[in-house]
Amino acid sequence: MITRLLYRCPLCGAEPWLEAGRCRGCGADVQLGRNRSTAVIGGRAGDMAHWYAAVRRLDRMPPEGLASGPVAVALEQRRGFFRGAGGLSAVAYGRKPLGQARLHLDARRLAIQGGGLDLSIGLAQILAVTIESHTVIVGTRDQGVFFFDLAGAAGKRWEDALAGALAVFHQPRRIAEYCPRIRFEDEFAPPAVPVGSLAVVRSRPAGPGPTPTAFEMLRGAVRALLRVWLPLHIEGRDRLPVSGPVIVAANHSSFLDAILLSSAASRPIWFMTKNSQFDYPLLDRFLVWSRAFPVRRYTTDPVAVHNAMRILAGGHVLGLFPEGERCWDGGRLPFKRTTLRLLLAAGVPVVPVGISGAYGLMPRWSSRLKRGPVTVRFGPPLDLPFIPAGAQSGADLHTCNKRLIQAFKALGNRHQVI
Repeated sequence: MITRLLYRCPLCGAEPWLEAGRCRGCGADVQLGRNRSTAVIGGRAGDMAHWYAAVRRLDRMPPEGLASGPVAVALEQRRGFFRGAGGLSAVAYGRKPLGQARLHLDARRLAIQGGGLDLSIGLAQILAVTIESHTVIVGTRDQGVFFFDLAGAAGKRWEDALAGALAVFHQPRRIAEYCPRIRFEDEFAPPAVPVGSLAVVRSRPAGPGPTPTAFEMLRGAVRALLRVWLPLHIEGRDRLPVSGPVIVAANHSSFLDAILLSSAASRPIWFMTKNSQFDYPLLDRFLVWSRAFPVRRYTTDPVAVHNAMRILAGGHVLGLFPEGERCWDGGRLPFKRTTLRLLLAAGVPVVPVGISGAYGLMPRWSSRLKRGPVTVRFGPPLDLPFIPAGAQSGADLHTCNKRLIQAFKALGNRHQVI
């Protein structure tokens, strides 16, 4: 549903607003484009990025604060141990249900009350805010990581409201990103756990993973299915080096991006995958078999970084989405500083890949698949300098970010500047 993204009318601000294709407040007619990346609202045409920007310009917090209906609340907990392909390992994390409660957000705190819960999280204690489907994830300094399962459009509404409240609370400092932890524009500090260089982990490289024959059979089947299901155009596949460690960095607008990229590449690609995907037994086995490994993307995860370095040390291809998450509106998110650090600390060729057309297949706000043409375009490898994490400066990250932006622009993709 488009209201998961446009949770208020971008013209009049009514909330809730959309019923039978019209706004309840101003009566504006709403027509969604065939590719789901554009809409005509009240006779005005615009892409989703335009309409979402209009929603975000509206007041995010009512004077009395923001209150929710019943919400399923959970707390992160360790649930075992992950063993993946190539000898990769990590602690497995799950969610411990705490019960149903109601949320209330104001200028100073987030209250969780009801169902036996009576908790208060001061905004000064919040370390990170992000969203996964309609579940808002809040990392805190002393109380752990909370998961608030908000149905329908409310999830994005609450993520934006929390971000807005935190932006006001921390003034005059400006927040640059909210996940994997809140970072400010005037801040540069080395990570809590330094990102090692390839030399540190070369003695324990990742193994080859699943048998090449089986992997190629699966990839061939997926390629054949994709050719039947949608027009897939691949350009520049020969730009991916035939051997040695490589990072493939792609834009991220659809949950199909990893499948499209893996099918288009001439070599197997190892991917970081959000750890919640490993909660399901069958999907867990499939992900391990297809060379995926977990990352706690709502917090700094040094174990995932170490596993990424082991993959490169073994001479493999590591797939990354520098934006850190799928975009909601078809635009481009800023690159995560954690990813830029990793690119510099790895010291291996970086191949930028532009995926266009995938947003319309299934936008993040939709649960329906739709056919449409997709192009996967590989760019020339970037030879970034090797700079260990402890020696990286703000200028180094800015230069890396600028070069990556230029590479994506050459592929027809635009990104925001940090």
